[in-house]
Amino acid sequence: MAGKAGRARLWAMSGAGALVVGLLFAQPTETPLARLDFRGDKLGWDDVTLGMSVVQVERRVDGALGMTRAPDGAAVSACEAYTVDVERGTLRLTLGFPSAKPGAKLQSIFVRFEGYQISARRAALVTELKGKLPGAKYVALSGASAPAEADDPAPAYLLPGKAGLAVRLTPGEGIRLTLRDCLN
Repeated sequence: MAGKAGRARLWAMSGAGALVVGLLFAQPTETPLARLDFRGDKLGWDDVTLGMSVVQVERRVDGALGMTRAPDGAAVSACEAYTVDVERGTLRLTLGFPSAKPGAKLQSIFVRFEGYQISARRAALVTELKGKLPGAKYVALSGASAPAEADDPAPAYLLPGKAGLAVRLTPGEGIRLTLRDCLN
């Protein structure tokens, strides 16, 4: 009996070890920007779209938004005068509004990368972004001393269309979806 029990424990331990090794080497099933959505003049992440009202966002995230006002004198755009963090899937999104009124429109979404998204290389993120956002045009934000697109550590892109939308990638950190006027 002791021999059979010992073999059973050995099999169980080797099976558990194989599972752990498999999980360590498992490839993600999604690309880093898989939940990025751009249709027509709508830009969003995982069904949360720029231009939604506070009430519409609350319905999407199934809860009230406990917004925080930016401290007086803080260097934030009017688009992020009020912010709130929400969980969407496994990611944390920081949503920016110009006010906390129920009709205020969502003007900024910052998606904090997690797990495999953090390790995604800049070039791969830019390639995926351009594939998902056809017509996106690089814009240098630093003025005269602005780097070329390939050298920009946090490239920003203007999107085609009348809505005035933009995105900024910060490899290792996240992606900001916003209005062109709010891009910083």
